[in-house]
Amino acid sequence: MEMFPSVLESIKDLNKRQIDGVLELAQKLKHRQDTPFSFSNKTPIIATSFLENSTRTKHSFEVAIAKLGCTYVNFEAEKSSLKKGETLEQTLLTLFGQGVELCIIRTSVSNELTKFKENPPIKIINGGDGTHQHPTQALLDLFTLFENDISIEGKTICIAGDVIHSRVGHSLIDLLPMFGAKIILFGPKGFVPENLQSDSVTVTHERQEALEKMDILYLLRAQKERHGKELNIDFDNYHNEYGFDLKTIESLNRKVPVMHPGPANIGIEISKDLICSPYYLGHEQVRNSIYLRMSLIEAILQNGAKNIGFKENDFFKN
Repeated sequence: MEMFPSVLESIKDLNKRQIDGVLELAQKLKHRQDTPFSFSNKTPIIATSFLENSTRTKHSFEVAIAKLGCTYVNFEAEKSSLKKGETLEQTLLTLFGQGVELCIIRTSVSNELTKFKENPPIKIINGGDGTHQHPTQALLDLFTLFENDISIEGKTICIAGDVIHSRVGHSLIDLLPMFGAKIILFGPKGFVPENLQSDSVTVTHERQEALEKMDILYLLRAQKERHGKELNIDFDNYHNEYGFDLKTIESLNRKVPVMHPGPANIGIEISKDLICSPYYLGHEQVRNSIYLRMSLIEAILQNGAKNIGFKENDFFKN
């Protein structure tokens, strides 16, 4: 596999060859065609630092770390010196000094990890930063499609919902066109701004247009915790105008896979009967997240990078 970056902040940090390598290894790990990497000299220590709430991503990484046979450290930000004014960089250098090789970080601040790329205090995987990026989620979504023998070459994927506030949405917009997909963004104007349009991405606020064009449906929840007072969305009627249920998907008379990164707001962007239907791949996304994240952890731990953390201080030595 091609050498990986020491800080995986964004889909844009990877090229297609690297992504293909991760997907291939994830498939082998899932189907037991390959065993996890054998760490010959020492067992790697991996930490998670979730400065924002998480269920799926945090626990998925914990399980992936356990399956790889690594030692796990749960860094609790609320009980750490971050609450005393210590910077995130100094905290990460402290973890590095204690033997931690890799830290998975979630933060509510967009682009907070960018500053660590040139001189990484530790190897880092972005577990989601503000509204910016969630690269591992997008990669596991692509892996899930491939595991279901669903090619996206020449297909149109409808990303519906609160795209502007969704880090998952932004990562998907970067990733899917690399594999030949077209994207149509659908939702109210406050959720889907026109400036996201490109050669591969179109925008519509018309439900019928989205229904006619979609080959795959990817739903995003309304990120109410990130909404300002100026955003005026009628959630009482949201499901009727922008949500999807089983009847709507069945009316298309074609097999349209339905995906959701979770957590889902049932009754708003998606109905319970759609979640319980064979069209829905959300549960498979959760299952596949383990193997995709195992693959990513292996790739970063094995990248051979030397410019990590701090150098040994020999200033006082003779």
